[in-house]
Amino acid sequence: MGTISESFGNLGDYLLAEKKKSQGRRVEVDLVLSKILKPFLPSGMRYGTGTIADIKDRHAGPIDIVASTESFPPFGDGQASAYLADGVLFCLQVKDWSQNDLTEFGALAQQIKTLERKKKNLIPCLAVSFGLLPLPELNSFLKSAAGESVDGVICLGHHFVLRNSQGLYGDPKTVPFVTESPGPEALKAFAFYLMQLSQAALGLPFGLIDYQHL
Repeated sequence: MGTISESFGNLGDYLLAEKKKSQGRRVEVDLVLSKILKPFLPSGMRYGTGTIADIKDRHAGPIDIVASTESFPPFGDGQASAYLADGVLFCLQVKDWSQNDLTEFGALAQQIKTLERKKKNLIPCLAVSFGLLPLPELNSFLKSAAGESVDGVICLGHHFVLRNSQGLYGDPKTVPFVTESPGPEALKAFAFYLMQLSQAALGLPFGLIDYQHL
């Protein structure tokens, strides 16, 4: 395992260990923000908890982590913040999904996808789980009607399943889903996927993902 993979392995172990020390979803959200998003993603981004709204004043949420560009500041403060759909890069819902109903996030993601915005691409919606969801169960969910609006799920320490709707792994018709495992490779793929989304939105150079030599 290369140096980068080893680093992500250590990071995954740290996240799970810190989660065990503390209870509550706020701890999980703060860990993802402080240890994954802010260190790895480009500057010029804004993160927060709140809802997403479109120009018709339709709202979807609340969402644990909304990532947007600084040129689209949210309205309101704290958890009451509302982010304009046009400025949203992606959103994450963070919890132990082995103890919660993932179809609830599927319904929320569907609401988010229906919001109107000028950009052609729909808002990527991903779930971050501090508990294990077995791959067969996860694949079945993502291929079902209940999960069709969810773009990916990472189970920290285990695997990451991504819907290749953005075409970052090649033609979505031939590669509709991508699975990365074990834990270090999953976390690395998750971080680099979000990095690609962010770079594209900010107009920075990006390309197809290739982890073989990392």
